[in-house]
Amino acid sequence: METFLNSARQLAAGARGLWAEMSLNRKVLSVGLIALVICIAAVAWVNVTRVDYEPLYTQLSDKDAAAIVAKLGELGTPYQLEDNGQTILVPAEAKYNTRLKLAEQNLPQGESGFELFRQSTNFGETQTDKRVKYLEALQGELARTIQRLEKVKAAKVNLALPEQSLFSEQDEPAKASVVINTEPGQSLSPQEVQAVTNLVANSVERLTAENVVIVDQYGTLLSDVLPQESLAASSQLQMQMALKKEYEKEKQTAIQTMLDKTLGIDNAVVRVNAELNFNDREERTETYNHDPEGAFIRSEEIIKESGTTPSAAAAPGTDNNIPQYTEVDSTQGSYDKSQTSRNYEIDKTETVTRYAPGEVKYDYLTISVLVNNAATQGLKLGSTEAEKINTVRNIVATACGLRENRDNENVSLEENISVAFIDFHPQPVPEAAVPGTVGQLLNSGWMPWALAAAGLLACLAVFLSMRGKNRVPQVEAGVPLSGFEAVADEEISLEKLIDKNMTPADRESQKIKEEIDKLVQSNPENAAQVIKSWLLEG
Repeated sequence: METFLNSARQLAAGARGLWAEMSLNRKVLSVGLIALVICIAAVAWVNVTRVDYEPLYTQLSDKDAAAIVAKLGELGTPYQLEDNGQTILVPAEAKYNTRLKLAEQNLPQGESGFELFRQSTNFGETQTDKRVKYLEALQGELARTIQRLEKVKAAKVNLALPEQSLFSEQDEPAKASVVINTEPGQSLSPQEVQAVTNLVANSVERLTAENVVIVDQYGTLLSDVLPQESLAASSQLQMQMALKKEYEKEKQTAIQTMLDKTLGIDNAVVRVNAELNFNDREERTETYNHDPEGAFIRSEEIIKESGTTPSAAAAPGTDNNIPQYTEVDSTQGSYDKSQTSRNYEIDKTETVTRYAPGEVKYDYLTISVLVNNAATQGLKLGSTEAEKINTVRNIVATACGLRENRDNENVSLEENISVAFIDFHPQPVPEAAVPGTVGQLLNSGWMPWALAAAGLLACLAVFLSMRGKNRVPQVEAGVPLSGFEAVADEEISLEKLIDKNMTPADRESQKIKEEIDKLVQSNPENAAQVIKSWLLEG
């Protein structure tokens, strides 16, 4: 122990002697290098020993957070709390292992579900207790199911299930209320709200969709959605808009690719606006024609009748009714009767025309094209701008299927297609990438190695400085030193460092004072004579 203390004292004395012999420049360089090495070592130590924490669970209830913290204490896993205890962070390398261990203990539990019935039944548990436990389990299971939706962060379900009465007319319907906390920036669409409503209604006995109320975290009533007919109409409208955009995109791509091949990339801009007819129409047309070759008999009815005409009856009385000699009566006659009915068929043509929804209204199809003037140089589009516009307009019309003089359409290429030649604004030169922040550089994987290399270089510089002081330079007289030795051996006056911010006049006065001091020190007698002469001259 005494030997160690003696060695330490000798080392300290040697260091003090070496420090006293060093020039001011060497002292400043040595202190700066030592401070740099200490800073680099500290930063490297912080990066090496730092522990990165990642969220283990977020949005925890107080009950689950307390249970998880207690379990982490038993496991000896370090943790941190954020968001008022709702978020628990653990070291990144222990994140998934800790989750598995907590899952074995059924943590976090969240809303209790039907696992309540797996617990041992308390002796003396009544039917009311079982009913309350069932209600709590059902609410928990529904909340878990709703939370599985992508946009839902948390959910709470409350059920009101009145007991059934002996008389059906006195039964009260079941009711449910759901509170949904959505993800930031997300909101449930009417279709999703309807899905949640049907999910809850079909999961609870005697519960209808009309008795389900859904509210979000802002207090907005979500269950007051459109009826199914309106939802269907909304879906149909979305489908029609999608078909319209798809048609516009198809035509725009066809025109754009053609112009890009001709004019070059980014030398033409194309926009298409179309209107589609989604009306479900049907037309019926009946046409009657006459057969030029003759009438065609569809049906014929002929009625014929023949017989004799009866004689006139005798007048009443005995004279006329007594049988006498019979004589031929010339008043009797015969007759023939016929009737014919014919139905002639007329040629009939019936045409049924059904228009499929989504027909393009070419009258309202408009296209706008902007062409870069610089890209048309050397192209044989025409001698004048009007000819160039007409050439491009005809090409675009052919590509999109526009034609004039079509039946039942009023298409004008000049009105439906707009073409303009302008000077495009040049693309700005991208700025140089901004280097990463200091924090990003320090967090990079290669930063500790870079700091270690810088520390080694600093130590080497200090070692060379110390070695240069103790070594006698073997140089010829009048030959200046170079490199690190020249910088280290250059003397720095303390007064220069102190008076660095002096004005030029002050520096001139300081220089005169230094010259006088040198004169006094080098030749005191001459200095005394000069001072005497100054005093005699006043």
